[in-house]
Amino acid sequence: MSTQTVLACLAVTMLSSSCTSVAPAWQSLERRNRGSEELTGAWENPATGHLVYFTPDSAEVFHRLGDFCIRDNGVVPSYRLYRFGGTGDELLLHYFDYRDRPELLQAPLVFRRSGALPDACRTEAVNGQTDPAKLFELITQTFDRFYAFFDERGVNWVATKRRYAVRGQALSSDEQLFEVLAEMLGPLGDGHVNLTWSDRSFNAGRPRLRARLRDAWEASESELSEGAFVSAWHRGVLESVYGVLDPGSLRSGAAKAIEWGTIGDTVGYVRINRFSGFTEGSQPRPAQYDSLVAALSEVQSDLASASMIIVDVALNGGGSDAAAQIVASYFADKRRPVLRYEAAGAPSQEIFVSPRGGGERRTVLLLTSEVTASAAESFVLMMRAFPHVTHVGGRTRGGLSSLLPKPFPNGFRVTLSYQRVLDAEGTLYEGVGIPPDRELQLFPDGNIDGGLALALTQLAGEH
Repeated sequence: MSTQTVLACLAVTMLSSSCTSVAPAWQSLERRNRGSEELTGAWENPATGHLVYFTPDSAEVFHRLGDFCIRDNGVVPSYRLYRFGGTGDELLLHYFDYRDRPELLQAPLVFRRSGALPDACRTEAVNGQTDPAKLFELITQTFDRFYAFFDERGVNWVATKRRYAVRGQALSSDEQLFEVLAEMLGPLGDGHVNLTWSDRSFNAGRPRLRARLRDAWEASESELSEGAFVSAWHRGVLESVYGVLDPGSLRSGAAKAIEWGTIGDTVGYVRINRFSGFTEGSQPRPAQYDSLVAALSEVQSDLASASMIIVDVALNGGGSDAAAQIVASYFADKRRPVLRYEAAGAPSQEIFVSPRGGGERRTVLLLTSEVTASAAESFVLMMRAFPHVTHVGGRTRGGLSSLLPKPFPNGFRVTLSYQRVLDAEGTLYEGVGIPPDRELQLFPDGNIDGGLALALTQLAGEH
């Protein structure tokens, strides 16, 4: 889990919707501001288990659950922290994300003053080794407290813990702990649930397409590893689309995060491959923002004469919701409510998208599949709020929540889903995916490699 991902999660839970329409008085919490008498001390957000401790020349981030506390060494000082507001014993903090200036998407964390740093957070031993059986109990308690979708995922967590209790108490090694936790968490089927330790990693997501590709790999008797076979398939499907586009029309921008071209005289095609990584190398967020906006401006110009646009996120696995909002603004007809964020103990926040320029009113077909996940699904909710957009293809993955990362002793780290993302009408799609307005097989049996290109040809031909 990258530092940027950790802080994106640290900064996106709680605030009332009224703050979206108020110009915030931002204050960058650089070293010179951290030591102010007003900030010095510990501030805690129990909704996510984060605790920030300000001293005259530093800011430290901890994760706390009851008597357990651990420093997050992957956060400070590699990020920029902004103060949104708050007075007295309440402090609102926010992380800058893909903007030329701080701007709210989702919401700042609400921290409340908790006085001195708790004794548990001063104990360096928690950052070292812990008995595997105790660590098993701590990680399962973390899911008790913060995971939001047991019901939606069809998992009786109380029964699951009871079933694994004896094995958990008998653990004698970290390797055994990893195996038992992976076995416990697997039934969630949640792609945002990750477990890492040493050089091992586990993801609880179980897309059906991945199982089909495994079957295809086994049947092919390929000399490639399974992972390499899947990567080659993915690359081949992406490249198959190039043959549908008019010769010479293919262009790309934002470090190939966006590709576009034309299909005949009237159809424009835009593929968003990811909602992150908009520059080559690790560039600062403002540079990433500039690169994204520059690419989208070129798309607008190049496809100005098209009367229909196909927007393809069928193989987009996500990234940043803030980046998704920027892309959606180029297809908006007018300012509209597009989705809502909720988290335990927090008021909901309604998100709006406003158009760039005069607004888009041409027919837009939005193409998705079960690979479409995370921020790409937030993008789907945004686009579905526009009346000129028709959602075509397959049901999305059903993993819209932001990730909440949690470090633990012995080198363990987990991420979990904690936030409810609903559409403008209040519908939750976590665990079930967003169904299209019109179903269209993109990776059908018998043509798993060429189905996407065939679907594009069919849609373009219908216009």
